[in-house]
Amino acid sequence: MDFQFTSHLGSIRVKCSMGHEAIANWFNSEVRSDTTKIQTALQQLDTLNAQQEIRLIGKEYSVFMNQAEVMVRANNLMFEQDQPLEDDFHYYDEESIAFCGTDDFIHFLQSALAFIQSP
Repeated sequence: MDFQFTSHLGSIRVKCSMGHEAIANWFNSEVRSDTTKIQTALQQLDTLNAQQEIRLIGKEYSVFMNQAEVMVRANNLMFEQDQPLEDDFHYYDEESIAFCGTDDFIHFLQSALAFIQSP
């Protein structure tokens, strides 16, 4: 999965590894170049304490953050399934949920914001 940053200087395409596709999906569908959403996430992370979990609920993807890690999950995974999924559907789940360290996520958001706002 790729995602693209765009500014008046041009654009850059970033390719995500298989295990982080949900982060790219979240970025493309919920954030893209909306600097307010990026700044809100960074402010929330800046005030995070050890016992807190912050949830940023979006239309298609939601982000769950604590001091150790960040989880990005497709909202459709929140629904309970009455029947087990067929064998090949585990790939869909892998594309719909991703984990990364909080420091890495902060660095990602700061880099995206810097690129989008670059003069």
